Amino acid sequence: MRLSTNLFYQRAQDSLTQSQSRLDKVQLQLTKQTRILSPADDPIGNSQVLALDEKLAQNSQFDRNSVTLENNLSREESVLSNIVGFVQRARVLANQAGNGSYSQENREALALELRNIEDAIFDFTNAQDESGEYIFAGYQNRIQPMNYDQVTQSYSYDSDDGQRQIQLSPSLYLPAGDPGSKVFGTLSNRVDVEFTGGNNLVNSLTASDRDALANYWDAGDAATQSATINFVGGNYEIVDGGGTTVATGAYTAGDTISYQGLEINTSNDVVNGDSITFDINEPVSRNLLTQIGDLASALENSDGNQKFSYREEIASSLTAFDDAISNLTDTQAKVGARLNVLENTRLSNADLEIVNKKARSDIADVDYSTAITDLVKNETIYSAAQQVFTRVSRLSLFDYL
Repeated sequence: MRLSTNLFYQRAQDSLTQSQSRLDKVQLQLTKQTRILSPADDPIGNSQVLALDEKLAQNSQFDRNSVTLENNLSREESVLSNIVGFVQRARVLANQAGNGSYSQENREALALELRNIEDAIFDFTNAQDESGEYIFAGYQNRIQPMNYDQVTQSYSYDSDDGQRQIQLSPSLYLPAGDPGSKVFGTLSNRVDVEFTGGNNLVNSLTASDRDALANYWDAGDAATQSATINFVGGNYEIVDGGGTTVATGAYTAGDTISYQGLEINTSNDVVNGDSITFDINEPVSRNLLTQIGDLASALENSDGNQKFSYREEIASSLTAFDDAISNLTDTQAKVGARLNVLENTRLSNADLEIVNKKARSDIADVDYSTAITDLVKNETIYSAAQQVFTRVSRLSLFDYL
C-alpha cells in the first residue's frame, strides 16, 4: 500500500495526539483523584455521583442547621432555668408575706426583692441571641415581645404565637424556640369577688374550682352574679341577685361554705341574723410579670391589718406562681426533648454522611495502582510513537543510492 507524504504525516499526528490525550487523561485523573472527568467517562456513574453530591451538600446544611438549633435551645434552656429560680423565690416571698406578725417595714422589704425579681424576669423575657433576635418573640423576632404599660401598670406580650422551625433531615423539623405567650402568658384566672359593706365576717376566700367559677360567670347575668349568704337559726342560705335561694345547709361559726367553685371561710364572729353580700366579677387573667408587680404593690400599700383583699392577693399569687412554674418546667422538658432528638438526628446524619461518602468514593475515586500502571503504559506508548515517527520520517530513497 502506497501512502502519500501528507497522509503519512496526518496518520502520525493522529497517533501522537491520541497517545498524548490518553496520557493527559490519566495524569488529570491522578491530579483530581477521580476517574470520572466528564459524563462521557461513565454516564451512569456520573449521575450517581451527582445525586450523592446533592445528598452530601444537603447533609452539610442539616449539620449547620443543627448547630444553630443547638445554640438556640441551649440559650432558651439557660434562660428558663434562671426564670424558674426567680419564680420559686417569688413564691417563697409570697408565703412569707402571709405572716401576720410581719411589720410594714418587713413587707416593704419583701416588695423590694419582688421588684428586683420583676426587673430580672422582664429582662429574661426579652432575651436576645447573638444576632439580636428576641428568642421568645415567635416569628416577629426583631420586635421586643414583652412591654410594660406605665398607665395600666401591667405587662403585655406584643408579638405572635409562632414557632420557627429548623430542618434537621429531609422529613424532620424542630421548633427553634417557644413564644412568650405560651411560656409567660396567661396564668390561672384571678378570683375577683367584691364584698358589699366590708368583709369582716370572711377570713379567706379561695377558688377551689376555677373552671367552674369561670363557667358560672360566663353563663350568668348581672343579677345572678351577685349573692347574699344569710345566717338564720344555725343554718345558712345563699340567695342570688334575683332573689332565688340557690343553696342551704347547716352552719357553725367558722365553717367554710362552698359556692360556684368558691370556698368562703367565715369568721367565728358570725351570729344569727348576719349576712354576707358579694359580687362575683369576671375572672381576671394576668401574666407572670403583672402578677409579681401586683403582689409587690399589695405589699407596698398594705396597712398591716391583713384585710381580705391583701390575703386574696397572696393566695392568688401563690396559685399563679405554681402555674408559672408548671408552664416553665413543661417548656424546659420540651426543650430537653428537642435537644435529645437533635443529638440523635445529628448522629444519624453523621452515619449517613459516612455511607454516602464511601458510596461516592467507590464510584468516582481513581484506583491509584491501575492509574499509575496506565500512566507508565501510556508514557511508554507515547515515547515509542515519537521515536518511530522521528526515525521513519527521516527515511529517504537517497539513503539507498
